[in-house]
Amino acid sequence: MKRVNKTHFLSRLSRQIRKKRIGLMGGSFNPAHQAHHEIADVARKEANLSEVWWLVSAKNPFKPDENMMPFEDRLISAITIAGDKPWLKVLDYECQLQRANCFPNNRASSIITISNLRQQFPATTFIWIMGADNLIQFIHWTDAHKISKIVDILVMNRPEFTYKALSSKSISILGNRCSPSCLGSGLNRKWAYSFSTRNTLSATKIRQNPHSY
Repeated sequence: MKRVNKTHFLSRLSRQIRKKRIGLMGGSFNPAHQAHHEIADVARKEANLSEVWWLVSAKNPFKPDENMMPFEDRLISAITIAGDKPWLKVLDYECQLQRANCFPNNRASSIITISNLRQQFPATTFIWIMGADNLIQFIHWTDAHKISKIVDILVMNRPEFTYKALSSKSISILGNRCSPSCLGSGLNRKWAYSFSTRNTLSATKIRQNPHSY
């Protein structure tokens, strides 16, 4: 099996990122694909982010294990899609937290990931990025209310889920809605919706028809 370049294992993140605006994209990346890249790039521009970090999940509590590629394969797919762009980083941060027994039942928890990053980098502004499909189920995430109180959220459009996302119950637990450029400012938590991303590609479609993409 191809070995992952350990320089991408950024479990010890540089202190140089202090005072920057960082976008966090969690997910299984099973596998990573161009829609992930589009979301990251558009979010970076619209929210004035210094960097976007892909947090490749060791185990996703909402996805069955039998459909999950090995962690290292998913990490490699993310590194491949990310390329050599200095603003886009692929992290094994959640895998490191898992190895340190930080996650209950050994499964990733976004509230724990975000809390650890905020504690490690108190001067950094973090903005959580999610697709519209994830907004629909966000209310069912562990400690979703707490997540919306400790970090601003940027929701990126997924054409097949736009209406369901904007009418979902999850919106009731978010802060005030604003434009993406206003995220990360002020004391009150906010959220924004970007309609700019329109790529319909998904990891599910790739797994079902791997030779079509």
